[in-house]
Amino acid sequence: MTAPFLASNPIAIPWGDRGETLVVSPPNDWPEAEVFRPDLSHAVVDYNAALIAALANPIGAISLDERLTQGSKVAIVVDDPSRWTPVRKALPAILSRLHAAGVCDQDIQIIAGVGRHHAVDPEAMRTRVGDDVAARYACFSPPVDDLSAHADLGKTSQNVPVRVFRPVAEADLRILIGSVLPHLQAGFGGGYKLIFPGTSHRSTLGALHRQGISPQDASKLLGSVAEQNPMRMAIREAAAKLGPCLSISHLLGPPGRVLRVLAGHPDPVQDALAAEARRRFEAPEREPADLIAAGNHPWPGDPLQSFKVLLQHRGACRKGGVLVGFFYTDPAEIDRSFPLSALRAIAASGGLGGWFLRKGLSTADVVSAAIGLSSAFMIHWARELVVDRTVLVYSPPLFERIGPRLGPVQVFGDQNDLWKAARKALGPNARPRVRVFPQGGLTYAPVEV
Repeated sequence: MTAPFLASNPIAIPWGDRGETLVVSPPNDWPEAEVFRPDLSHAVVDYNAALIAALANPIGAISLDERLTQGSKVAIVVDDPSRWTPVRKALPAILSRLHAAGVCDQDIQIIAGVGRHHAVDPEAMRTRVGDDVAARYACFSPPVDDLSAHADLGKTSQNVPVRVFRPVAEADLRILIGSVLPHLQAGFGGGYKLIFPGTSHRSTLGALHRQGISPQDASKLLGSVAEQNPMRMAIREAAAKLGPCLSISHLLGPPGRVLRVLAGHPDPVQDALAAEARRRFEAPEREPADLIAAGNHPWPGDPLQSFKVLLQHRGACRKGGVLVGFFYTDPAEIDRSFPLSALRAIAASGGLGGWFLRKGLSTADVVSAAIGLSSAFMIHWARELVVDRTVLVYSPPLFERIGPRLGPVQVFGDQNDLWKAARKALGPNARPRVRVFPQGGLTYAPVEV
């Protein structure tokens, strides 16, 4: 059963990946804030034992050993370093079983399912898979724009082109190592999503990200079941054009904590972990609050990725309310998702530029969905974030690099200044209902429809 909200003021939230905390202190004349924390109980104690047990008892699939013979070609698809899946810990047990079944080193390829994220460079790949694995096996990211590097498997009934990186498409078996976390569009990440769009051509990526993105439908997607999710159903239809796949998927808490690991056919594994994620991470229904504050833990310190935590919790905030992000930001990660030069250009537009951007996004959302632009999903989520609510972000490194504005988003390096801006947005005499999600990368609040 989902844990209830707890009243607390001030609130300590996780800050970074070294066990530090940040004290969030709303004005003391406001009512106590309601705090929702994910259920992280009963984590896996012995990961290797749990993984071996999962491999020995696959869900909805025959065992790994029964699929392979000498000469079998295997593509191992892992999620990229922005996730905290224990890929490095999982690989030795999997590779050992492949070799026991007669698979040779040269017939194993390890591919990072990056989708539209940056390619994984050699140093990051070594960190992801381990030095010994990186030295012994072919490890790489797919070239998302090179059509010749992708096999064309036709189209789905939604007219999604199924273009998959050739080493993945042509393998005798695909092993997917990933995790299940709340996802704005696919309901939850993981499973076949590592291939679609993780190892797909950009045309496939764009078509998949247009599924379900319209002003009237997109609010239903976060946390939805697969059968009611257009993107997930399109992914499953595309995956039916591939040969056998084995999913090794994790339900994650903070980095280093695995709540569950399952192996088997990607669909039942995905459904089982998504159901448990709902139980542990979905906030209970409440009347929409006036102000939502969400920390970006346990996401890495990339501020653009961190905006997902506000989108995941916007459903808990009334229209006209305030969304506050507490974004731990690693200075080295500031431009991982978006060039710093572009961030500074948006920042330079100031408040007037933010007003034009907010107005333009409302129109662009409708137009892009209607004509099927490849960027429709980015435009939609940008509109969802800034059009109906005031957005404030506490991130001292981002404030130092770009200043007090990122278009319509106000950025702060001082918490007192942030709360003054929140009071101004809500009205000086307001006694707002405040709700806090300290680990906003895990938790989510469905939008009422």
